[in-house]
Formats: sequence, C-alpha cells, structure tokens
Amino acid sequence: MASPEFALGVADARAGRPYRDGYQIWRTDAQWNYERGRQWARLVPASVVLKRNGKITREAAEWSRHQFKDIL
Repeated sequence: MASPEFALGVADARAGRPYRDGYQIWRTDAQWNYERGRQWARLVPASVVLKRNGKITREAAEWSRHQFKDIL
C-alpha cells in the first residue's frame, strides 16, 4: 500500500482511467502493486482516503485488513 504504484492504481481506478502508458514495461513488482491498488479501489468505498500527509490512513489500513483477510 505504501508504494507509489499502488497509489497510482487507486487514483486511476477511482477516476475510471485505463492503464497508464508504459505499464507493459514497468518492472514486475511495480505492475503487481499497481494492480493491487486498482483492486483495492474497487473493494473499498471511495470516501476512504488512502494516504494523508504521505502516510497510509488508519481507515485505509483497517479496510484492507477487513477486505483482504479471506484473500491473503
């Protein structure tokens, strides 16, 4: 959740944007983090802010634990 690519995935999914230009040439970890961000954005209400002042919010972390406990 802390990676820049995760945050980009969240922002793009919430805005209804397609994949970023150059996604195909990103390193594998960056692609996975971006994908996780897009999925997180679909599972968590848009009112939940991912980061504030550069740090993951408590609410975002709680939603992640709640939503992904059965997946991970």
